[in-house]
Amino acid sequence: MSIEAIHSSVSTPWLAPAFAQLLATYQSGRFAHGVLFTGSAGIGKFKQAQHLAQYLLCSNKQAHGPCLQCHSCQLFLAHNHLDFHLLQNEENKSIGIEQVRSLIATLNERPHLGENKVVIIKNAQTLTDAAANALLKTLEEPQGNSYLILLARTHHELMPTLLSRVQHTHLHSPDDAQLVAWLAELGFTVADKGLLHLFQNSPLALLNHLQNVQQTGATDERRACVEGLFALLNQPETLFDFSRFLAESAEPRLQLLFHLLHDLHKLKLSETLINSDAIYTFALPQLQIWQAQISLQSLRYLCTELLHTRTLLIDHSAVKKDLLINALLIKIKNEFKEQTVC
Repeated sequence: MSIEAIHSSVSTPWLAPAFAQLLATYQSGRFAHGVLFTGSAGIGKFKQAQHLAQYLLCSNKQAHGPCLQCHSCQLFLAHNHLDFHLLQNEENKSIGIEQVRSLIATLNERPHLGENKVVIIKNAQTLTDAAANALLKTLEEPQGNSYLILLARTHHELMPTLLSRVQHTHLHSPDDAQLVAWLAELGFTVADKGLLHLFQNSPLALLNHLQNVQQTGATDERRACVEGLFALLNQPETLFDFSRFLAESAEPRLQLLFHLLHDLHKLKLSETLINSDAIYTFALPQLQIWQAQISLQSLRYLCTELLHTRTLLIDHSAVKKDLLINALLIKIKNEFKEQTVC
């Protein structure tokens, strides 16, 4: 099940306080025509935007949200509301000025049903400069009751001129206890806090992962990284096996390897930190052995090299993945020494 499918099928209690604040702002007459939701992937930005859009279009608004019963709400739930529009980029592409001009032309028309028109702009950070500039006039002088809801991971991704014209709401992740309780209600028992932190406590992304594991029987790739590094350091001939594993899904798996090195770095700085916010808590005994075999300087160097390699693979798809990853693993092997004293 995709994350967006999960949006419509489960409760999201961590979003309720922010939504209540938005309703209070609207009901007091202080609601902006441009709204920005930021938050990590899988936090529920799109669901929050949909809920707000339905409320803005509802013809019988309630104190707590949309009525869910009126003709407008029924059309929205059926994905057939003529005054609701979704603007998003195609994969690996930007949102261009022609898309925005077409949207503005639509907003200049009279609403088909009620008084409002609502647009959700997903991945607003992919707006080209020209497209973002074209939106500015609409945000400054909206036609009638037109509302634009922008979604992005962070506000830093938007042009300052665009950011200054929207009402910004950052959606916060639930804490460990709330997230574990929510997952338990859905039938998932999670004792490994490192798994929560791997997904930045983003509930929908984590739930998507747990459902995929349940359906496919997939193993925990963090454990594969620990086993791969162990084999690399003790049986150098296994380098190519570990390299192939990383290359199969280079971006996320190199990120997992980065987290492993980063947890080693935290362990060298303070052994108490590894228990509170580490992603590889389950491997603490092995990490304690490794942190005695590498210096802080080497760990910092390897983290930098790993991120550089990952960036090269993301930005240059034609680059030979196996050669870059092999070179990285050789550097990692060379930086680990027997009982190195920092």
